[in-house]
Amino acid sequence: MSHQKKSLQKKHFSIINALLILMVSGGLIWAGVIYFKFDKSEYTNDAQIEEFITPINTRVAGYIKKIYFIEHQSVKKGDTLVVIDDRELNIALAQAEAAYMNAQAARNVTSSGVNTVKNNVAVSESNIAATGARLLNAEKNYKRYAALLKDEVVTQQQYEQVQTEYDALKAQYQALKHQKGTTELSAVEAGSRIGVNEAELKRSKAALDMAKLNLSYTVITAPYDGVVARRTLQEGQLIQAGQSLLSFVSGELKWVVANYREKQLNGIQVGQDVLVKVDALGSKTYKAKITAISQATGAKLSTIPVDNSTGNFVKVQQRIPIRIEFSVDNKPEDLKLLRAGMNVEVESI
Repeated sequence: MSHQKKSLQKKHFSIINALLILMVSGGLIWAGVIYFKFDKSEYTNDAQIEEFITPINTRVAGYIKKIYFIEHQSVKKGDTLVVIDDRELNIALAQAEAAYMNAQAARNVTSSGVNTVKNNVAVSESNIAATGARLLNAEKNYKRYAALLKDEVVTQQQYEQVQTEYDALKAQYQALKHQKGTTELSAVEAGSRIGVNEAELKRSKAALDMAKLNLSYTVITAPYDGVVARRTLQEGQLIQAGQSLLSFVSGELKWVVANYREKQLNGIQVGQDVLVKVDALGSKTYKAKITAISQATGAKLSTIPVDNSTGNFVKVQQRIPIRIEFSVDNKPEDLKLLRAGMNVEVESI
């Protein structure tokens, strides 16, 4: 009985020793693999999938009339997303159209006035020429009758009649010249009004174009093919010009931003091939290539950079953002599985 107990204890210790040997061997193998990985290749798990996420803003203020999307919906370029109540903008457009028509009418009236004044100048010149010819003839008669009066060939009454006619024509001639000068000044003034009318016409046309443009902003469409992100809008909600309405994910171009430790940069270069393993897809592996290395650490690119001059310095190893783009060897259907923000592991080949 005592012999059997000793044999059982010996067997039990042998099993424990074997398990310990297996555990130690496994640990050594695991340590060797990790050492080999970090020693022979550059590895990091501080990496995420990135995509273009575009904020969609409104250009005009107003109340939301209709929303045509749900959260995470796929849409095509040009699809209507949001419609803003356009009644006020339609009124503004009608006012701009009326102002433009008024400016056109004012310009046309001024143009007609300019043409009329030009015609009046031409008529004045014709009248001056005709009166001048008559005045010249009257002057000759006046001088002739003055000579005849000295010789007592004509009577004093006849002489005075010719003199009166001459003086009247001379006064008429001077009046016509004065009238022509006044008409020419009116022509210059009318020409100046044409310039004012043209400026007003351009201003009203610009206001009309702006009113049309603002009206077009009431229909917000998808800028490209992609997926609408979270919806926080409600119909009837008042929005302001420049307000962000939603975020739009492109879904086409995807890349990885990996944050390598600064001491790893010696083993990293642009054009280097890497493998990307996605945590959410059961460590599914994608082929990729390093395309760019940041010229600043992530800390320096943050909104509030760390200031080490305060006296509370603690040395922390910095990380450098690396841009990694997927290879064309990857299947398109596999790339569609990727989502912005997914955690990945990156290992250089």
